[in-house]
Amino acid sequence: MATLTEFFDTEARRYIDRLRELAGESAPDANEVYRNARALRGSAQMAREDRVYRSALAFETAARAVAQGALAWSDDVASRVRESVTDLQTLVAGGDANALDTVTNGSIERWSSAGVDMPSGATGTAAPAPSHDAVQEFRSFAAAEVDGIADALDKGVQALSDNPMDREALKSILRRQRALLGAARLDEIPVIAEILRAVEDLTRVIVKLDVGVKREWLDIYRVAREGLKAAGEPLRANQNPQPSHPLARLRHMRAELLERYGAGEAVSAAGGPEQGLVQAKPMAEAPVDPDATAVHHSDAPPEPVADATPEMDMAVVDVVSLQYRGDAALQRALELRSVVEAAVTGNAAAKDAVDELFDLLRLAQG
Repeated sequence: MATLTEFFDTEARRYIDRLRELAGESAPDANEVYRNARALRGSAQMAREDRVYRSALAFETAARAVAQGALAWSDDVASRVRESVTDLQTLVAGGDANALDTVTNGSIERWSSAGVDMPSGATGTAAPAPSHDAVQEFRSFAAAEVDGIADALDKGVQALSDNPMDREALKSILRRQRALLGAARLDEIPVIAEILRAVEDLTRVIVKLDVGVKREWLDIYRVAREGLKAAGEPLRANQNPQPSHPLARLRHMRAELLERYGAGEAVSAAGGPEQGLVQAKPMAEAPVDPDATAVHHSDAPPEPVADATPEMDMAVVDVVSLQYRGDAALQRALELRSVVEAAVTGNAAAKDAVDELFDLLRLAQG
């Protein structure tokens, strides 16, 4: 696997090549200059390339001023743009630290002397305190995710009611909750964590048994949806959701499910539409929630599980391999950025959303 530095080097050169093309035009698209400068700054910050980050931030700030009409385009501005691109190329290439410091400071001074107010990140002064604390930011993120997951569950239940063997519906549910389920701070919202893990447990069992989704199993998805909807309002109010009636029902249903069928293996929905749900191995069984004490014992004997691990005609995907941490997560983010940007070519709003997404990744890194 390529290192974070190698990923950054590849990304940075791509953005600089595009900036050089734009700088060579007589009247370049200021918004595109801004977007590429911003993308370069984001990559540099994630890779902790401080000199490139500060210089790109200064350039981004100036490009935004041009795009917003605060700084008029002129021959002088065009010359400064070309010089800034050259500086960024020099910084990415590396070299003597003192010389690179001089280049960095000069690239910032170039725009401050043109009347552009430089942000603290470029000048190296202390940044202002964030307007929202990290807990509130995460709860806000979780509120938006919870709404989306509830909607995915609603659509999934409808699809599975029509076709109990619809594996694409199951994959859609898993994919939609993946971001929040994998969040490092999820356990700070225990109600949401418990609901999402119950949904994952049910899906594991369905894949393990390789059968159609039963009516009582659909009820688990429905109750999970109700629990998520109930949690949305307190999250938006910056409050931790409290245990609810849907959660109590879900605990009961989850405990019965696991007692009756056992925990399934971890499931990956990472494949494309042509692939089915994949049981990822190895993976420890998820423990039953200790609070789930109200277990209903059915008089009916357990259904036989003769083929708990049906043959798959595709390679098994280990879900552990999809769990990135630290620099590995940043490497993967940088790797995926070019793919995402290529998919939204020509859509300015979507490209801005991609930029914002990587800014959020950078903020999450701290």
